[in-house]
Amino acid sequence: MEYLDLTPYKYFSFPLPMLTVGWLGAGHGAQDSGAPPMTAADLRTLRAASRRRGMITLGWHSCDFCPRVEDWLEGSRSGNGEYHYYGRDGNTYAAPVMIMHYVEVHAYRLPLQVRQALTTPGELPWDGRAERLAEVLLAPSADMEWRAEAAIDLAHWHDPRALAALRQAAYDEELISIAGHDVGISIGMLLSFDFASGLRTEDLPLVVREGITEALRHPAQDEHPAAGLW
Repeated sequence: MEYLDLTPYKYFSFPLPMLTVGWLGAGHGAQDSGAPPMTAADLRTLRAASRRRGMITLGWHSCDFCPRVEDWLEGSRSGNGEYHYYGRDGNTYAAPVMIMHYVEVHAYRLPLQVRQALTTPGELPWDGRAERLAEVLLAPSADMEWRAEAAIDLAHWHDPRALAALRQAAYDEELISIAGHDVGISIGMLLSFDFASGLRTEDLPLVVREGITEALRHPAQDEHPAAGLW
């Protein structure tokens, strides 16, 4: 799938409007954004913001620019899923997991608008995007795929309201049967903050506790100033 940078995201249905970035293909090539080459700092920032995948599908996408070989599924030339970047500029950017490959191997240049969104310092403020994701997460009548993705993306906000919504969702049996591990990972990502002190996890479903354990085993390293984007 190929989209021009900074155009409205249309690949999947999602509860928030997003802008595309890094959806490259043979039609438009590497898309010259007019931005300067990516620096080592830019690469570290992008890699740090590209830690957790969402929107996982059954298929894989292979790079249009690399030679096709029999073992392409084994390397970095293929990918599945997306990264969502929540900027303090109010925009949300959706990138394929192949974005790091495109940057490192094919000299793709991330638009300056997105670079600035990734490097703006400070925590991500609770806003209408967070409210919408929390609403979808806790709505039994909402699309289940939306709810599962909301469980992943809500952890971008290091805020007690995010934790409260995730903890409430952890007792929704239908949601947990589908996305319990992701709910647990998101809860685990927030446990290091002061607002999570005293949170009891012993009574949470096993699959949620397993997700929490995974998050605590592989904590995020704050490698860039935009801590609220992870």
